[in-house]
Amino acid sequence: MENIDEKKLYEIQFVQLIFSLKTSAIMQLGKIANPLTGNIERDLSEAKYTIDMLNMIKEKTKNNLTADEEKIVNDAVFELQMNYIDEVKKGEEEKKGEEPEEKEPNEKNAEKQEPKEESKESKEHAEKEEEKEKKPEKEVKEKLGKKKSK
Repeated sequence: MENIDEKKLYEIQFVQLIFSLKTSAIMQLGKIANPLTGNIERDLSEAKYTIDMLNMIKEKTKNNLTADEEKIVNDAVFELQMNYIDEVKKGEEEKKGEEPEEKEPNEKNAEKQEPKEESKESKEHAEKEEEKEKKPEKEVKEKLGKKKSK
């Protein structure tokens, strides 16, 4: 009887560990505020390290997890990897947007950059593109879920 309770306890603790690491990575990606400071603190190198740790756990526990545990780990790694890629792209876009202003701060450039509505439109366009990219992500998750349940 004690083994069953101990097994269940280990399953719960394992899931808590995965969710804890996932939450840390989400904070490091700048998706949610740090509960201690209330600030959004994006650190992509730390996020990558945390995602790599989850991936290592996934590989080291392969063939030693319940179906539910395996799904939780796979989903966490997949979701975080997609969010990491998204944040890296955003960072690159932000750098591209900043560079022209820094290189040539003359009047001609100021006139070109004056319409701020264009940047809003491009942001909206980027958000729409993100939604399109996330749609296949959802389909992949659904397919993975169906394969594992078979």
